[in-house]
Amino acid sequence: MSQPSGYQKVRFVGYAIPTTPADMIGVGDPNGTGAVAGTYRANPDTSIDIAARLRQLKEAVDAAVSALPAEPDPSVLTVFVAPEFYWHGKMGPYVFTRDEEDPADTILAGLKAAFPTRAYPHFLFVFGSVITARVDDIDAVFASSSTKARNDVVTALGQSWRTTSGPLSLVILDMIVDFIKNCHAYPNVEVRNRALILSGDDVNGVLDDFDTDALTTEKYFDSNEDFLLWDVTNSPVITEQMTAYPVLDLSGGDFKADAHDSKAIFRVGATSPVNVAVEICLDHTDRRLRKSIDLNPWPERADGIDLHIVPSCGMQLHPPAVAARAGGWAFNCDGQYAFGDTLGAGVAQSGELGGVACVHADYVSAADPVYSAHSQLARVGSAARLSDEMAPGARNAVFEAIPDVDVRIVPVAGTADLDGYFSGGPGALHIYGSVNPLPLRR
Repeated sequence: MSQPSGYQKVRFVGYAIPTTPADMIGVGDPNGTGAVAGTYRANPDTSIDIAARLRQLKEAVDAAVSALPAEPDPSVLTVFVAPEFYWHGKMGPYVFTRDEEDPADTILAGLKAAFPTRAYPHFLFVFGSVITARVDDIDAVFASSSTKARNDVVTALGQSWRTTSGPLSLVILDMIVDFIKNCHAYPNVEVRNRALILSGDDVNGVLDDFDTDALTTEKYFDSNEDFLLWDVTNSPVITEQMTAYPVLDLSGGDFKADAHDSKAIFRVGATSPVNVAVEICLDHTDRRLRKSIDLNPWPERADGIDLHIVPSCGMQLHPPAVAARAGGWAFNCDGQYAFGDTLGAGVAQSGELGGVACVHADYVSAADPVYSAHSQLARVGSAARLSDEMAPGARNAVFEAIPDVDVRIVPVAGTADLDGYFSGGPGALHIYGSVNPLPLRR
């Protein structure tokens, strides 16, 4: 571990790289209640696929380090965030059997080797998320009558939607959404979606000691578009209508008790630790961390979340969902869409988005503007009150005026085989507080 640090400031580095499938066909609005068909760019050999994605990540981290001061400041925590679904296989999730190592463990081991803590002091890395499925015989799952029926129904409805317009198209879309919701209740495959987190400083629980440099947190809310409706190349994939995420017990709050449990809130730093929460994509829409406000037994009355981090693929910050304390920061790095048009990409913007006063930046693929990404930063002025936003006396988070922050946009070089894994190019870094890091607490 690095030397003990009492963090007083923070900077954020968003790796804005598109992590959506390739050859996308929208069914409805994918940024709303719609979904997509397409294909996954990946290598069918999981070990080769992981190594390739790790090489691209190394390009991004090296670019970030080169853009920052040569001598790390022990009072500044640098938070690097990549989008949801950065890690995925040819079938969507990496599929493994009970006799094989969990790919999440393989990736974490690779990350620890590529980014040793001694070389990255005072960094907190949220290296996107990985989707995995433990299945003993995936061919048997694909051949089952249940799988075939689900896929036939959704493909037929989706292709019919594409040939209709007006009220009928809305009826068909409602049928698709309702059918998928029912399928989620009776899944063929359980998929896990975990954020992969690495720290150059001590990481521990708020109440429990587990003293690690690597941990995960897990998503529970499966949307209509986390997975493909069908593969446009007719490759076998685990479709949206086949899946469900595990049910997570959050009834006792969201403090991590173990490095690899499903919970979201942990601490970074041995001295004056920073309270961090990582909430993956649609869990933010479901107010996961907001719902835990009254359940988390903070040791001190004034404790709360300092950094609310949302890696996503189709999400932005929402006022009812932000759970950071007063003076805390909310940061989103997304791999699906840009806030503006192509002309605004690559330049930091500021304003109000959906009720959030923020600074934000876009990345749009030069080859195809369908593929884009964004990052977004906001500071909380007044914290949300009560877990239930509809309860008497409840109040959503109120944001401070648009943060005064310097933002640097840094291009990222692509590896030679990049197009085999990412459909929207190598992405770019959005560094918030590059020159002047931001205050951590009031």
